Amino acid sequence: MTRFDDSAARHPSPFREGDAVTVVSGEKGPQSLTTVRRFLHGGRCMELADGSQWRSDGKRQWTFGSSYYHGPVVEPRRPGDEAHVNRRRAIGAIRKFANGLNEATPLQADALMRIMAVIQEETAAVAGLAPETGDGDSADADGA
Repeated sequence: MTRFDDSAARHPSPFREGDAVTVVSGEKGPQSLTTVRRFLHGGRCMELADGSQWRSDGKRQWTFGSSYYHGPVVEPRRPGDEAHVNRRRAIGAIRKFANGLNEATPLQADALMRIMAVIQEETAAVAGLAPETGDGDSADADGA
């Protein structure tokens, strides 16, 4: 038995090299998707493909010094994690895009209208309504 195998036996991990894992925040759910790259420090530290280091049990980041940890944890990837992370990233990109919009934005009006039409169609599809087909504003859609 090698020294690494012996220390890994003393510090068992629910993870193995190559496992697909999710970094999860207790408040906001899945944050990022990655894989386990390798174990360091005699199997006590787990390095992920994104370069972050965690305790081998995934309960806190390796460099965290306090005894009371508020941060994210690493968990095995579950069904739905990828969809949740993709949704968070899309919302963030849309918010960043919309935050920079003003009259000086170099986008043409027809491009902005196409973006708005897609948003209205998707919103209507989720609500179970027929997509709006006109140049009316949101007050017209509500019937007001």
